[in-house]
Amino acid sequence: MNPAIGRLALTPMDVKTVDVESVFRDFRECLNTFDDWAQSFWRFSALEVEQVFKVGDEVALVAPINRSIIPSSTVATCPANGTLTLVHMFQSTRFVPIGDTPVMLQRVDPNGGPLGEPIHKTIGPSGLLEITECDRNQPYRITFYPNVSKDHVKALYGSYQSVIAGLEARLREEWTRTFQDQWKDYAEAKPLDRRRMLEAAFFSGLGKALFNVWDNVTQLYDLLADLKPNGEKLLAYLSQAELDELLKLGNDTIANGLLVLSDEPLLFIYLSAMVSWMRLLPPPQMTELWGEITGEVLINLLLIRVLGAMGVVARLGAQVLSAIKSKRARELLELLAKQLVKPGLEPHAEALKPLLLGGPATAIKAVPVAPLKAGEHVVSNPVPAVRRKTQQTVLVRQEPVDDVPISGKNPNGNAAAPSDKTVTNGCPVSMVTGEELLTLTDGVLDGILPFEWTRLYRTSAVEVDGGLGFGWSHSLAHRLAVSGDSVVWTDHENRSTSFPMPTVARPAITNSLAEAAIYLGASPDELVLAQASRFYHFRDGVLVSISDAYDNRLWIARDFLGRIERLDNGAGCALFLRYESDRIVAVDYQVQRAEDRGPYVWITEQSIVSYAYDDAGRLVSATNAVGESEVYRYDDQHVILERGLAGGASFFWEWERAGKAARCVRHWASFSQMDTRYVWGDDGRVTLHNADGSQEVYVHDDRARLVRRIDPDGAQHFKSYDAKGRLTVEQDPLGAVTAYQYDEAGRLVALFPGDDEPTTYEHDNGFVRVVRRGLAVWKYERNDQGDVIRKIDP
Repeated sequence: MNPAIGRLALTPMDVKTVDVESVFRDFRECLNTFDDWAQSFWRFSALEVEQVFKVGDEVALVAPINRSIIPSSTVATCPANGTLTLVHMFQSTRFVPIGDTPVMLQRVDPNGGPLGEPIHKTIGPSGLLEITECDRNQPYRITFYPNVSKDHVKALYGSYQSVIAGLEARLREEWTRTFQDQWKDYAEAKPLDRRRMLEAAFFSGLGKALFNVWDNVTQLYDLLADLKPNGEKLLAYLSQAELDELLKLGNDTIANGLLVLSDEPLLFIYLSAMVSWMRLLPPPQMTELWGEITGEVLINLLLIRVLGAMGVVARLGAQVLSAIKSKRARELLELLAKQLVKPGLEPHAEALKPLLLGGPATAIKAVPVAPLKAGEHVVSNPVPAVRRKTQQTVLVRQEPVDDVPISGKNPNGNAAAPSDKTVTNGCPVSMVTGEELLTLTDGVLDGILPFEWTRLYRTSAVEVDGGLGFGWSHSLAHRLAVSGDSVVWTDHENRSTSFPMPTVARPAITNSLAEAAIYLGASPDELVLAQASRFYHFRDGVLVSISDAYDNRLWIARDFLGRIERLDNGAGCALFLRYESDRIVAVDYQVQRAEDRGPYVWITEQSIVSYAYDDAGRLVSATNAVGESEVYRYDDQHVILERGLAGGASFFWEWERAGKAARCVRHWASFSQMDTRYVWGDDGRVTLHNADGSQEVYVHDDRARLVRRIDPDGAQHFKSYDAKGRLTVEQDPLGAVTAYQYDEAGRLVALFPGDDEPTTYEHDNGFVRVVRRGLAVWKYERNDQGDVIRKIDP
């Protein structure tokens, strides 16, 4: 993941201290230090070179291009007459030359290497350069600004700092003149209420606006590059008089404007200055403004700043302002717009050109045999270098996550992932620990928040009786134990996961390795555990309800002994648990009904499952609603030996070691197709010997992560992980390597699939917001619960 080139602070000022200097300091530091900044951004030109034209009045190919005569060369070929004219311009319907540009032409041998001494030239103000000393039919590679040095980088960084210093001075003036006295009259709100108020304003307004403007940052360039075709769009931001002034500007001014609009760090500085200005507002005004602001407003404000530098004084467009409902917000935005009309940026544009237009040797296709009209000139042998804006940066909201990655453990103390994430074989046997992980669903409570009544047999839990006999757990068998500053959650699979005890200072703590999280609840004695899109609510260590992201709830009622008696979906349906000797003997499906005018009472519609136990307290049979039973047999330490299905099929296990440490060494069935033997090593390796004579190998590390797999045909797979247990590299049997990168919060941000196009992921509020692969972009808009409500495909 590339490092950040800058940071945009959104924290409001503390109402007690009114520390305005922190706002100015945040703005001064909106760009990274020189060393970090120089290494992170200027790796590639933000203005790519192409031969794609938007045909207009001043730019056209004089004759149609016959695509069949264009060779696939990636270099320019000197034509037979020995002259070549380089045309350096912006991609625009208007001819906007890029002049005063050093360029180097290097002859290329048939293998693509350099041949002889390069030719150094400088393109003049016209953007045209005729080269007469090239060899006929010789391919050349073209490089703009071939001698960019660290001094150029320092000069550009210094120019940014100069812009920041000037904007900071304006912010200080505005604070002294306008906002300082308003803070004296501000009545303090409660800190928690103020924080929630500002967070709501951010999510509803400013956050969406910032993402919107940066997702469409190239739109600003496109508007100026194609003024006439975009006239109607520009009238959303400008008046007709302002547009007319813009159309009168000369090519040099337009060229500087396009350079500035290609400079994403500079646009980021402007955005940071706008947000800093808003942070100077007292919270009521800032909240109102942040709630109303849109991406269109920010685009308009950026246009005002750039056009002001080009000599066109503009105000907020009438169409943009008409979408702002609050009168006070409109007045504040108009006040902000006035601060943006400032002198030109010609010195910055000059500092910008070497880095924006430079870079590695540019790939240019051989020219078509057709003249090129470039303004008033008709070029007979053109090599057009057409500059097109491509986005080089993304805007990502920093979301600090308090992560304590600790593996979940089974009752034998071994690292264990959730059963559905564990590599298994057969009925199924864990390839990590060798224990049985038999998972069965006996019934469902339907409703808005459906719930599956599921039970799981885990060999390492043979000393634990959670109400279904030794070794078995069920989907409500959650326990929470608090010891000092730590919390141990035993989930419905008899897996124990440790967390630090959350506090007001640390209200939410994740465990990325266990794929779970713990939160402070709404009441002082409530803790909430989250896993797999479900939230488990505990009070005093006892499970009281289950919810989802929409706060749909399943309520748990207990009997006088503290046992779970009923799971109520709040809509008149429930699962009712019946007990004998503290063990569940049946689960009934109930509904609430009223007889005549009597009260609503729970009525059992059917028994969805019933259970029977032997004298040792072991589950020996389970019978479903239609009377079909499956049976179980164990050894004297409750380790399962046989499972018999209602249809007559049976499964068998043979073990090494005893009790909760037992590992399966053979697993077979009453039908011949299934018979597997396991040979375990103490290094995390297990070798499977299948009934057909083939072998498979699995190797796990000490944190239950698969690191190597050998298929029956000998094909090998490899996986590597980082210190937090996240998959970083995997290699398939053909040697193709896929790499993964994560942010500080543990979210996947980039996937590099060998030779294929990389895919990047941008997140907001914990969910994927944008996916990029090459030039293809997928965008997702979500509701507060994280569900996609709008998707934009490439």
